[in-house]
Amino acid sequence: MDYVIILGILMIIILLGMPVAFALIMVSAGVLMVYLDPLVANLQVPQLLFNSLNNSILIAIPLFVLTGQILLKSGIGTRAFDAANKWFGHLPGGLAIASVLTCAFFASLTGSSIATVVTIGYIASSEMIKNGYPKRLAYGIIAAAGTLGILIPPSGPMILYGAMTNVSITDLFMAGIIPGIILVIIFIVYVIVVYGKKLKRGEKASKKERMAALKEVSWLFLLPVIIILGIYSGIFTVTESAAVACIVSLLLALFVYKGINLKGLFESLKETASNVGMIAFILAAALLFGFAITAIELPQAIQLGLESLNMNKWTLLLLIFVIFVILGMFMDVISILLIMVPILHPILVSYGVDLLWFGIFTIIALEMSAITPPIGLNLFVMMQISEKQGTPLNLIKMSYAAAPYLCLMILLIAIITLVPQFVSYLPHAMK
Repeated sequence: MDYVIILGILMIIILLGMPVAFALIMVSAGVLMVYLDPLVANLQVPQLLFNSLNNSILIAIPLFVLTGQILLKSGIGTRAFDAANKWFGHLPGGLAIASVLTCAFFASLTGSSIATVVTIGYIASSEMIKNGYPKRLAYGIIAAAGTLGILIPPSGPMILYGAMTNVSITDLFMAGIIPGIILVIIFIVYVIVVYGKKLKRGEKASKKERMAALKEVSWLFLLPVIIILGIYSGIFTVTESAAVACIVSLLLALFVYKGINLKGLFESLKETASNVGMIAFILAAALLFGFAITAIELPQAIQLGLESLNMNKWTLLLLIFVIFVILGMFMDVISILLIMVPILHPILVSYGVDLLWFGIFTIIALEMSAITPPIGLNLFVMMQISEKQGTPLNLIKMSYAAAPYLCLMILLIAIITLVPQFVSYLPHAMK
């Protein structure tokens, strides 16, 4: 009963509007005060908050965030979309296909869902609407494709998951590639099948125009190559790859594309500091919460409760998925990840669940929260974009536009569940 009260208090405090980090720290400190010696708790709380962030692998997060901010401020996304449009705009639903591919490519540069939507959203949706595409398709496909930002490496949530579960972040990066490609294909097939015959095709660009557009963005291919090949060749670690990607993106923005000035660079640093400060605070609070619930044996109690129900592994995973979807309606990806993983980790180990596979399962399930009302962040970004374009959609209509893609993400989860080799193949093949 005590466990239910603790979790109930946490959820009530969060739903009342208290920031997640403060809610976690308050509940964790209260638990330690009540169940442990108060003096010990007073010493443990600040020490645990410090130690939770004293991890060199976490340096990769601000570096990847800064990489995304530099690319965002430099206007490189517009060039990437133009190149994709030149190559695929003449196909059925070509502009939507170009949008999906551009989002996927930008995801491989930034590791951020929001950065992907902000960068690609305005230019891609305006082009689609200008060419007679339904608003539901124009806004919904970008909101959904933006979620690829945390599935296709590099991915901030993958780094956090790996840090909490001791799963290799390099393996997580590789494990996300094939599911990411499958989701891109699923989105494209959906667009062609549902909308292909209803939409006007664009004119096919000449070979010269396509090659010129590809040449203009060719430098961008350096970043994913550096990140993936650099890590697996042993030249540098995940953290070092983030630093190299940051430097390369800055050089490209300054000297190749010349799309950023000192003001833009300062804004990039400011946004990075703000975003990383929030993530770090939530991470420290979540790891303190993990320590507190472990001290009172909450995961063990949940495990015993599940075992008493004779629940098999697949029923457990279905239950976890439902919990993720419900939490995703009220909380952001990082908060859900950092609250739930400390609780679920020992339970998953006892059930023999592959933690690498579960990491990708979790990322896909949490992707859905970005386009799930009432607080799906991608939905709000696209709502703001629709207002700027003079074709505003409210939250209900935007959620309706994104709804089909939630079903397609569930399809992807079913695929990797039935064929887990889609997740494990690359990590194993690269060893």
